[in-house]
Amino acid sequence: MTETRAWRIAFVALAIFVTWQTLTPDPDDTKGEMAFARWIAELLFHSADMGDKVAHFLAYAALGGSAAFGRFGLLGRRGPIIAAIAVYGMALEGLQGLGGVREPEIADAIANALGVILSFGGAALLERSLAPRAA
Repeated sequence: MTETRAWRIAFVALAIFVTWQTLTPDPDDTKGEMAFARWIAELLFHSADMGDKVAHFLAYAALGGSAAFGRFGLLGRRGPIIAAIAVYGMALEGLQGLGGVREPEIADAIANALGVILSFGGAALLERSLAPRAA
């Protein structure tokens, strides 16, 4: 299996997981699963209450990074995939309100978009810096 194919499989798996997590009811017992995100929020923002936003950012950062390393493209270019994933994250956030169990939040949609944008850009820069240089 090629490295690109492995990243594409990871992207699809992550997309399914993120979609499921976004659209299913939020269980009350997620405190243990969110501990890492709350820890990062405490370090960065001095508030564990921002853990949910950190979790959104990290989930979409994983999607953006795997899309970048998987060399996904849209319309023959890699850049538009960033916007497509960000819009997908915003759409999923909006769909949460349809079930009546969870409430969509604009801050979550912003965290989703920032995660995609920063990770895709970072992955692309890393990939470019590690690429062999022509003599």
